[in-house]
Amino acid sequence: MTYQPDVPSRSDSTWIAMSAAAQGPWAAALAGGAAVGLADLGMHVLGGHLTVAAPLALGLAVFFLIGAGGALLRRGYDRTRAWAQQHPWAYASVPAAGTAATVFAAYLFLSSDGVFGSLWEGLGDGLGVLFLLGIIGYVARGVRPASRRG
Repeated sequence: MTYQPDVPSRSDSTWIAMSAAAQGPWAAALAGGAAVGLADLGMHVLGGHLTVAAPLALGLAVFFLIGAGGALLRRGYDRTRAWAQQHPWAYASVPAAGTAATVFAAYLFLSSDGVFGSLWEGLGDGLGVLFLLGIIGYVARGVRPASRRG
């Protein structure tokens, strides 16, 4: 009999991270992302530079930050959230990938940046979300740990 460690595979980790992120306040995230995106659009219009891609990209990044970060900070016990707090970088990679993909698409279709410029914008925003959610994961582990009952 061979020993099988209790470590999820990469695809299992992705599903666990998605399950933990699904518990986030996504309605509040949508409202926050829309508010930030509209405010940024207003700032661009006041500055005389009409663009849709940059405010949409900022709104998408805020949407993923609020939704996925809020899932880490919820009260109560949950195994998937406990896993996410114990593996903050693996958890953060899923919303970061979502951010990178949607920002890439926004820049590709709504700006004149081209494929490489859009890829650069998507990767930059994805790395920002990855870094911030990783930090939130470490903070959530100490502030509201999900690994103990109560």
